[in-house]
Amino acid sequence: MKRLLACVMAAVLWAGSAYGAQGIIGWAEGGGTDTLMRLLASQMSGVTTVNKTGLAGAVATNFVYNLPADGETLLMNAENPTLYKLLGYGDVDYSGFECVLLAATEVVGVIVPANSKWQTFTEIVNAAKEGREIVEATTNIGGMPWTLTAMLGSITGASFVQEWYAGDLAARDAVIDGKADFTFCKLQMGREAFRDGKLRFISLIAKSPVEGWNVPLITEEYPAFADNLPWGPFYGVFVKKGTPAEVVDRWKKAFADAYKSEAFQKFLAESRMEGLGLSGDEAMKYIDEWQARTLAVLSKAKLNMNFRFNAGE
Repeated sequence: MKRLLACVMAAVLWAGSAYGAQGIIGWAEGGGTDTLMRLLASQMSGVTTVNKTGLAGAVATNFVYNLPADGETLLMNAENPTLYKLLGYGDVDYSGFECVLLAATEVVGVIVPANSKWQTFTEIVNAAKEGREIVEATTNIGGMPWTLTAMLGSITGASFVQEWYAGDLAARDAVIDGKADFTFCKLQMGREAFRDGKLRFISLIAKSPVEGWNVPLITEEYPAFADNLPWGPFYGVFVKKGTPAEVVDRWKKAFADAYKSEAFQKFLAESRMEGLGLSGDEAMKYIDEWQARTLAVLSKAKLNMNFRFNAGE
């Protein structure tokens, strides 16, 4: 009888925990990470989402890490924690977490305003190397645009005036409004504005064409960059290492079901994102390999740590 009561109580505690579980999103509302994670959470019951922005997701990462390892607070973040130690954002990265779902990765492209005179990324690079002030909308040191700028800079030799915005939605809108010459934009973030004629994609950071996107590949302009591909941001859900195994397993099952949902799979297909659906050791192997490849490139690159901060951001 006591054993039965204990099992019932454990189930009640888990139900209460799951109902009150909170997902901490490391990036601003409306951005790529936020959009994907909110949709994922909406396929489940009892998971609320809160944005905690700052330091390329490090504020959210450290917030969750400093809480008890009970599975009641989830970290919903992108690839950025893999770079924190390099960037001096502290010693906390994904090695301090267990992955319950590595959801997806995606292709990024270079966008310019709809009326921009720039037709190719090479034109932008050459203008910067000639001494012109080329403004890039970016999302802080360690954000995706910054990382790609450093990686491509090692090949092109170009540097830009990087103006900081709070997230990739704000960076995209800065380009649309003509406040910046270009930025690196995820396909999911740019597709509707692209189709509506509000911006132009002039290059895709890929070595193979993307279905439905008639846009030149970066390797056509800079063949040497093929050695760094495929490269793209990824998105995952994590719990602090030390969370009880039974709690981790339940989260893995719950998020696997959400990942397989019709709504989430439709979103991935429409956004031309590559679904991963990994967890546990498989997910961490993917992350570790991504980290090693990226750090190997960045170690040879000239890292721009100087930003021009955008007023109001």
